[in-house]
Amino acid sequence: MADREEFWPLMQETMQAFAPFYREAMTAAIQESGAPGQWFALSLARGAHPAPFSVARFHALVPYAARESLAETLEALARLELAERVGTEAYALTGQGMEAVDAIYDSAQRSLAQVEPLSEAEMSRLNDLLFRLVQAALAAPEPREKWAILGSRWSEPEQGAAGSVLADQYLTDLVRYRDDAHIAAWKPYGISGHAWEALTFVWRGEARTAEELAERLSARGHSMQAYAEALADLEARGWAEKTADGYRLTKAGAALRQEAEDMTNRYFFAPWADLSTDEVVALRGLLQRLRDALQSMSAGE
Repeated sequence: MADREEFWPLMQETMQAFAPFYREAMTAAIQESGAPGQWFALSLARGAHPAPFSVARFHALVPYAARESLAETLEALARLELAERVGTEAYALTGQGMEAVDAIYDSAQRSLAQVEPLSEAEMSRLNDLLFRLVQAALAAPEPREKWAILGSRWSEPEQGAAGSVLADQYLTDLVRYRDDAHIAAWKPYGISGHAWEALTFVWRGEARTAEELAERLSARGHSMQAYAEALADLEARGWAEKTADGYRLTKAGAALRQEAEDMTNRYFFAPWADLSTDEVVALRGLLQRLRDALQSMSAGE
C-alpha cells in the first residue's frame, strides 16, 4: 500500500501540469458564461443533470462551505437565468445554463487536444490503466456515496478524443473520487464540515486561530464567530487545546486526524487491486513521464 500512496501527490502534480495548456481558454469561457463567480456550481449542477440539483446535494459535495452561501450561489444562477427553481431548494439548469457550462469544458478540451506530451502508444496505455481505475472506483462498495466522481463523469469526451483530453478527464475523476473517500472517512465522527476543516488546518499548522481560519477560508462563507465555535467544539471533544499562540491538536486529535487520513487512503486505493503489480509500476512510470513532459513543455513556452 505504501508505494501506491505515492501516487496521490504524483496525480495532483500531473493534473496541475495540464492546467497551463487550457487555463487561458477556460478562463475566457468562464467569463463569457456570465457567471464567473458561480461557474463551479454550474458544473456540479451539470453533473447532476437531468435530476435537479438541490442545496442539500451541493452541501454534501462541498460540506466545508456555509449552507446559506451555497443556497445563494444557486439562487444567483436562477437570477442569471442559467438555472430555474424546481420545488423547494432545488434547481435545474436551463438551456442557456447547459450551453454555458458545456462551452466552458469544450474550450478546455479543445486546448488540451493540441497537446502531445507522450507518444500515441504511451498515452493509449496510460489511459487504459486510468480508465480501469475509474471503472473500479465506480464499482467499489465503499464509499457508498460517490456523488463527486459521478458528478465528474458528465464531461467525459467522446471515443477517439485526444490522449491528453482523456488523461485529464480520468485524473479529474479519480481526484473527485478522493473527495468522496475523504468525506466518507470523517463523516462518522459526527462533526460539522467547517469544524473538520478547522481541525485539518490546525493539524497541518496552516492556521491556529478563528481569525486565521476566517481569513484563509473566506470563500467558504463562514464568519469568524463560526470558526471560533468550531474550535471550541474541537476543544470540548478533547481533540484540540488552546495555547497562548492559538489552538493545537491534542494527541487524541492528531491520532483521529491521522485515522481519517488512513481511512481515506483505504477507500481510495481499494480499486487499485484491479491492477497487477506490473501494471501499477507501468502506471507510475507513465504518469511520471507525462508530468515531466508537461512541465518541460510549459517551461519552454
